[in-house]
Amino acid sequence: MKRMLNEATAFREEMIEGYVAAYSRFLRRVPDASGVAALGAPAAGKVAVVVGGGSGHYPAFYGLVGEGLASAGVIGDIFSSPSGEQAYRVAKAVESGSGVL
Repeated sequence: MKRMLNEATAFREEMIEGYVAAYSRFLRRVPDASGVAALGAPAAGKVAVVVGGGSGHYPAFYGLVGEGLASAGVIGDIFSSPSGEQAYRVAKAVESGSGVL
């Protein structure tokens, strides 16, 4: 199986950077977290929806983030779940006072 990556240890960060660069009209990077958020998030009066999981099937979770879809996505390393801290940071970035699912 062929893989396209520079360094395995930098895979997650480089993937996030590239994905946000390609879709910057829809997404923004969540600072200090392995996540992205929809540009309109957080939406006042709406419950935010955060999706996430391991980053082995790219861009599975980030592909679900956008207007009318999930508010944000968080990923872990290849085939590893994101940490609770990462999920918390992404959830806080899109929380508008109406809750986060």
